[in-house]
Amino acid sequence: MRFWWSAAVLAALGYGVFLIVTTGQFGLQPAVKAVMALLLATAALAHPVVRERRWLVGATVFSAAGDYFLALPQWKPAFVCGLGSFLIAHLCFIGALFGLRGRVGTARRLTIALVAVGFVAMLAWFWPALRAEGMTVPVIIYMTVLAVMVSTALLAQLPTLWTALGALLFAVSDGMIGIGRFVLRSQALEVPIWWVYAASMVLITAGFFFGRRFD
Repeated sequence: MRFWWSAAVLAALGYGVFLIVTTGQFGLQPAVKAVMALLLATAALAHPVVRERRWLVGATVFSAAGDYFLALPQWKPAFVCGLGSFLIAHLCFIGALFGLRGRVGTARRLTIALVAVGFVAMLAWFWPALRAEGMTVPVIIYMTVLAVMVSTALLAQLPTLWTALGALLFAVSDGMIGIGRFVLRSQALEVPIWWVYAASMVLITAGFFFGRRFD
């Protein structure tokens, strides 16, 4: 598990460096972009908690599908396909996290409230573009599920903060995708989006894999 998780970290770093040093796209870029999440799925196969393992494999495989689709900006349905893939991934993360929920402190409850406020503000910012493109309903559904995933991560009883922090970073990366798609209407944020998203995936899975005692 540790080996494949570490390989995923290296793949994330490699793809991030590639985005920094090059411009344009190449034919295999969607597949290369999906490698990190597929390696995390491989790591999840070795996770000793069966219930969590099943959900985590699904979450990382559908994240890989989302990565693949979002690396095809020239294909018109790509954004919706990517949105749908990550929607399923978030539902899988919720499934893995739900059994870990417990009582948390004031700081985490306050963070959940701030996440809700942030999502409403982001939705209001995107609203004109969403209405113009007929994307209002799918984006509202997606953002609601994402907010639930982040909240569930913040409520999870895990020995480290990695999964909670990773979930928050996932929300940040998705917010940046939304800004690029509905406000800037460009790929200008592609590099920072990848670094934040890759960190989120690495941290979410690290919180499940490490720092815990498995009997």
